[in-house]
Amino acid sequence: MLADLGLGDGFNLGTADGRIALDSSVRKTRQGHYCISTTDFFFPLVDSPYLQGRIGAANVLSDLYSEGVKHCDFVLMLLAACRDMPENERTICTKEMVRGFKDACDEAETAITGGQTVLNPWPIIGGVATSVVAEGEFVRSGKSHFSHE
Repeated sequence: MLADLGLGDGFNLGTADGRIALDSSVRKTRQGHYCISTTDFFFPLVDSPYLQGRIGAANVLSDLYSEGVKHCDFVLMLLAACRDMPENERTICTKEMVRGFKDACDEAETAITGGQTVLNPWPIIGGVATSVVAEGEFVRSGKSHFSHE
């Protein structure tokens, strides 16, 4: 579906054809390093807002880890508070999702440095995770292969 839109410029190292990636973007910077970034989010999957926050953080961080990156430099949090909840429930739910997200990021030894917060019909949490790495500090997913050895 996205292939027909002509997205990407052919220089994304996170894909086989250099176009838009499904999970992570791998770009060589002007300075010769590689910027690996990913965006992901989840709508409610569990009854616990705290666990939902942890799931949201794990989801976005796992995309970096799948590229072989060992440390996330920083995260931007994407948060949608449910506008249709009573205000007191929305406040509790939102605070717990953020607390879970922050705890998971703290455990990963990365910082939440900003993000975006909106009101939405349902709660959503996720983020943008970014690492700047040198050659050899990530696995080029477009060139990976399976081996029995």
